[in-house]
Amino acid sequence: MGLVDRMKNENRELVFKELMGKKYSDLDDFDVLYSPEEEILLITIKRLVLEGNINEAEDTLFSKFEKVKSINMMFIAGEFYSMLMNFSDEELKEKKFSKEEIYSGISDIKEIFESEAK
Repeated sequence: MGLVDRMKNENRELVFKELMGKKYSDLDDFDVLYSPEEEILLITIKRLVLEGNINEAEDTLFSKFEKVKSINMMFIAGEFYSMLMNFSDEELKEKKFSKEEIYSGISDIKEIFESEAK
């Protein structure tokens, strides 16, 4: 595994540990099966990111997450923020986003999810 792949995996691990807290041990422990609607959402979010529309992608994520607070939505959020963590600070700035916004979004998703579980 090359350095870039290791960094991507480390970013992904970091995001999921932050999102799931104590419930997280290893991504391989989870068998996630997305519904067709969830797959379309994930594809839409990734497309928006690749087009440089990160804020719109995040708005789309939160709009759906407010309605459906499921573990699958946590994984979709994790994939979204993992993707963003792989951008440099300069790339994020060009897209009008920042690492601080990534951490804030992760925190907000976690808070919404945990408030639903109570």
